[in-house]
Amino acid sequence: MPANQTAGYIHGTSAREQQRLIDQAQELGALLSANLDLHPGERLLEIGCGVGAVLAQIGGAHPDVQLCGIDISPEQIDAAHRHLRNQGMDDVELVVGDGAALPWPSEHIDRVRLVWVMEHLSNPVAVLKEARRVLKPGGTIHITETDYASLQLSPPDDAIKALLSAFICHFNRHGDAHAGPRLAPWLVQAGFSEVSNQMVGIHHWCPSQEERVREFCSYLLQFISPELPALLAKTPEPAKAALIRKGLEHFARLADRRDGAISLSVYQARALKPHQSTPS
Repeated sequence: MPANQTAGYIHGTSAREQQRLIDQAQELGALLSANLDLHPGERLLEIGCGVGAVLAQIGGAHPDVQLCGIDISPEQIDAAHRHLRNQGMDDVELVVGDGAALPWPSEHIDRVRLVWVMEHLSNPVAVLKEARRVLKPGGTIHITETDYASLQLSPPDDAIKALLSAFICHFNRHGDAHAGPRLAPWLVQAGFSEVSNQMVGIHHWCPSQEERVREFCSYLLQFISPELPALLAKTPEPAKAALIRKGLEHFARLADRRDGAISLSVYQARALKPHQSTPS
């Protein structure tokens, strides 16, 4: 759960959700590590660290860095302590707090990391300005996000389209389903320089990648399926509600189709805190 001013975190903090975050970090580990540069002795802060799944991966790959994490949920921070201890990482600094009011002093952090956090913020620029404040001059911020409108399943299926359309509308009542393309403008507004935002495609197909299609669909359905009651509650028309239910069934069986394929765009943004800081 993001450690910041949220628009209403959609996923909750149940044990099922906490395990989903660990599974997600494992599913997308290579993608996440591609958007991070670290050097021995540096201090990294993850804003919205949740259960510490991403921190555990970073610590495993970079045992010589100092790790910090913040999340607004005490339940998530408790889970992060447990998860990181299980990974043999007892020295990670974990704090319950707001990403828009970070407890670290100015120019204290070398790298800031945010993974699937911006989509949940009510005021993303405020959080980015705080990230810039705690970064040392020349320090960098690394953000991973998506645009749920880019999620495409093939061949075209009206039921799946109805499901995804309802999910995006539902997500937008709680956050921003289209945060990925907005990262660069937000970073510029927050005073960062050397801003980049690279769109990376995830694409799996049948039959040669049938198992990857199955795994990726399962990963996505872990956070889409629990929202079905909320989607149906906002869908009073019986025919449309039935179509949404059918869409969930078709989504779950995509890997059974020899012509099935799935695609998603992920946005990997980076930026630098300039040595001459821009006034907030």
